[in-house]
Amino acid sequence: MSSKVASVFLGLLWFTCIANGCRCFPKHPQRIVCERNVAFVGKVTKEVPPTSANDIYIKYHFTLLKSIKGIFKPVGSTVIVRVPFQGSLCGYKLTVGENYVLTGSRNRRRIISTTCGNFHYKAGDLTFEMILYLFTNGQYSYKMNCNCKEIINPRHEPGLFDESKGCKLPEGLNADSDCYYKTELCKKQGAVCKWKNGNC
Repeated sequence: MSSKVASVFLGLLWFTCIANGCRCFPKHPQRIVCERNVAFVGKVTKEVPPTSANDIYIKYHFTLLKSIKGIFKPVGSTVIVRVPFQGSLCGYKLTVGENYVLTGSRNRRRIISTTCGNFHYKAGDLTFEMILYLFTNGQYSYKMNCNCKEIINPRHEPGLFDESKGCKLPEGLNADSDCYYKTELCKKQGAVCKWKNGNC
């Protein structure tokens, strides 16, 4: 595959592939939930490796525990998620028997998830705030605050910023961005979007 064709293909998966592998900047989970069309909680029951030389995906079978967005099956149904089998293709590994909260994109009825523009958290690693934002449907949920989804990391997305559409992560090299990912919600206050908790 030529580098030009490869770059087009990988660009469609929302990441940039460079010579030494997959690189992309992390996004806030609120932005991810609002941008992706699939988000759910499930238990991995089976891992199916690629079946041919042209197949780049591992197929993970999940038992659906809760649909957050885009899964219209009853709890207990099987959901199959395709993940690139190599890290250089922005793939990742999941553990059979573990419960995960993850996002993906539906493409021709297939759900595809990569490390770029998605998240895959072990259920036990969620903070209290993330549980509130992910699993409720009220004013403090990610889904109800997608009018403030343009959460920008200025180190990776320099340029003009519209505070009516989102919030800005701190610019300093030593800033605790992880705190914002794990505890903060970007919420409309009047005509502008602001961080709700302000604990970071």
